[in-house]
Amino acid sequence: MNLEMLLNGYLNDPRCFKIVDRVTASQPHQIQLTNLHGSAAPFIVSAVFNHASASQLNHLIILRDAEEAAYFHNTLENITSALNLFYFPSSFKNKKNYRLLNASHVMLRTECLTRFSNPHGENRVGAIVTYPEALFEKVVKPEVLNKSRIEVKKGEELDAEFVIQVLVEYGFERADFV
Repeated sequence: MNLEMLLNGYLNDPRCFKIVDRVTASQPHQIQLTNLHGSAAPFIVSAVFNHASASQLNHLIILRDAEEAAYFHNTLENITSALNLFYFPSSFKNKKNYRLLNASHVMLRTECLTRFSNPHGENRVGAIVTYPEALFEKVVKPEVLNKSRIEVKKGEELDAEFVIQVLVEYGFERADFV
């Protein structure tokens, strides 16, 4: 049995249809999957995400902790290339010191929020994998994020002084090496 056959098996399973019915219902529903083992949960999420009725919805998957969310995200990313999938971690390096930011996590959060705050983007529909600790952090409002974004396109000529001026206005400090 190959990966495609396994994914199709989940996609055509009546139990996944029940989940899709709940996800696509007019009233919001919280769904909790229990007693799943191994990679069953990512396969079910993939089947629900790829089902025709739920394929145009954004999905939020909340797991118990950072480690479980990271493994889930990695598995989901490996079993399907069809998902527009984002990992939404906490910004901090550890739970004891909230002054130390993890720069790569801040980038992941920003990319995720930017993509999901854009109402007209072609890649807007997707899934976010996260955990409660990461959700409790304050985030920038979508309107503020969209106003503060600088879009640069391949081949576009930029005025370096203008870009530096905008970055300074956003609170960046000039440095010789970053």
